[in-house]
Amino acid sequence: MDLSIIIVTHNSLSPVGKCLRSLENNPPGGEYEIIVVDNASGDGTPEMIGESFPLVRLIANEDNRGYSKGVNQAFLASSGRYFLILNPDIVVGEDSIDTLVRFMDDTPEAGIAGSKLVFPDGSVQPSCRSFYTVRALFLRRTFLGKLFPRARALREHLMSDYDHAEAREIDWIIGACMIVRREAVEEVGLMDERFFLYFEDTDWCYRMKQHGRQVWYVPGSVMVHLYERSSAKSVLSRPFLLHMLSLMRYYEKWNAIFHFLRRHRATIKSLVFVVSDLIVINVSFLAAYYLRDSLQPLFVNRLYPLDWYTIFIIFFNFLFLLTFVSTGLYRVRRGTGFTEEFSAVVRAVLIVFAVLLTASYLTKVRIFSRAVLLGHAVFSVILVSLSRRLMRRVHKSLVSASFDLRRVLLAGEAGEAADFEATASGHPEAGIDIIGRVGPGEGALGGIGDLPSIVERFRVQELIVFPSAGKDDGIVRIMTGPVSRSIRINIISSTARVTGRDTRSEHVGDVYMFAVERGTSFLLTRGLQRLIDLAAGLVLIPLSILCGLPIATLGRIGGGVRMFTERRKGSGGDFRWPRAVLKSGREAPDIVKPLLALQLVAGRLSLTGPPALPAGSAGDMPVVRPGISGAWRIDSVADPGKAAGDEILMLNNQTFAGRILLIIRSVIPCLAGRYPEWFHSKGVDS
Repeated sequence: MDLSIIIVTHNSLSPVGKCLRSLENNPPGGEYEIIVVDNASGDGTPEMIGESFPLVRLIANEDNRGYSKGVNQAFLASSGRYFLILNPDIVVGEDSIDTLVRFMDDTPEAGIAGSKLVFPDGSVQPSCRSFYTVRALFLRRTFLGKLFPRARALREHLMSDYDHAEAREIDWIIGACMIVRREAVEEVGLMDERFFLYFEDTDWCYRMKQHGRQVWYVPGSVMVHLYERSSAKSVLSRPFLLHMLSLMRYYEKWNAIFHFLRRHRATIKSLVFVVSDLIVINVSFLAAYYLRDSLQPLFVNRLYPLDWYTIFIIFFNFLFLLTFVSTGLYRVRRGTGFTEEFSAVVRAVLIVFAVLLTASYLTKVRIFSRAVLLGHAVFSVILVSLSRRLMRRVHKSLVSASFDLRRVLLAGEAGEAADFEATASGHPEAGIDIIGRVGPGEGALGGIGDLPSIVERFRVQELIVFPSAGKDDGIVRIMTGPVSRSIRINIISSTARVTGRDTRSEHVGDVYMFAVERGTSFLLTRGLQRLIDLAAGLVLIPLSILCGLPIATLGRIGGGVRMFTERRKGSGGDFRWPRAVLKSGREAPDIVKPLLALQLVAGRLSLTGPPALPAGSAGDMPVVRPGISGAWRIDSVADPGKAAGDEILMLNNQTFAGRILLIIRSVIPCLAGRYPEWFHSKGVDS
């Protein structure tokens, strides 16, 4: 098929009717199809098209998905060599479509071309443009444009001095009427669906040029555009707000200043955290000081004036900053969980508190209230953790709104890249914007040696290297060259999930490897964990007997509770897991099961660990004590095998403080008797 004509409409009953009738009156000469995507119009547009234009293929969406998504829907359903995108308020002129098709046939370098658009009175619309400059943006989007309508920057942007009589290559053309080559779209990609409305055409033309395709203005093809600039009606109107949002996305994506900020995002984010932490730490001190002041009647010693603490305040700011840096709190990473960050904050604040408390004993004149120091530590832990949580939530919202995405280039074979793209599309929270691929085969932007120019041209921030590309010596040169200082390089390896902080690189001759070492505190941490399990078991045994006996007695009398056991796999062999099922079918709280506490004392169970899977299930239990609880119980996972594996990986890379927090988070599920659906077998093994 020669041509697919695409129209996206939303509540455009009258204009789209005129557009379709003009297509009937001035059809293209070759084989063509018309596809209309309706974005949930409420004015009867779909019904009108179905009744009056039966040959039109209608895609009726149940919600308004935006202009770019509508175009992409139609493109994926089309089959033409070219596809012509028309706004619903276009009236097609005689021979205008065939002129565009002939031009594209004669100009193979062209990716996009557009017609001359005129108002109903025949005057020319400024539909061909140069890319925005800062001056042009201010003149175009503020009242300054009305004050200085002949400003040079504005004339150059709107190409006002061009006679619009001869075909010429341009920067970009408005999307009201554009013909696009299918092969160009397969190279460049579809419209960016982050642009709900506006700037999707500018972005598409920019990407065409980045891929070496041309954009043309073809004045021999003339179409009438019933143009109404709805975005200029009011600063409070929805079109204006959508326009501004799209403008911000476009600049965030391509502007050199934003590119510089993204390239140094790690440093900038660390500085934001530093400033936020210092503000919160000083607020915490003031809160502790004035709380102690309000409780003066409860204390024997008086509280010294705040100005006496000036040197002390300077000292603790420096100490907090130094400790937070040394404990890694400013190595800001996406996906850092609240538990992980909270445990790191607790550890750092405790170090500072210990130093300040020691200093208060060493000073000759004691003016520092230790109650203030304690309050300062408590407030710092709470407020620093909450402020960081808030900033991460704000950033997550920005990522979900398609801001601050990681512009990623893939290095490897086409199959590896396709698999990764499919995975990344299922995890939008990762904020990955894949630019393309370098490596062998068709569809690549170039080879490994072309990386420096590709990085600059496409504003790349990160490179992901697949195993096939890792064998290329060019990657080694890239990692040791100037490019490595401007972008982050990620190397995909299945071993990455088990590498933690205790990793280093070493080599034997010319063979290089990563070493994953056991931490020096491993034995101490394991011993402390066992002591906590033992202490918890000794406390829970009498408590669970006290709570469990009445329930067991009532269950035998009234049949309200069934108590039995299930065989489970443990690190030292099979053992019995106690069950207590209420009449409603729900599991009773763990506090009524003395056998769980006995298994803690005996060392068959730990407070936290991987799930104890049923005896006879596939696979061997690792040499890790199963847990009464863990992340598998708090955040239910559908696959028990995956839950067990993920739990072991997490525990291997988790700090001791992180395990303590996991125990705290487990209290509610244990008291509620809440387990994942897959955990308990349906049968009874008594």
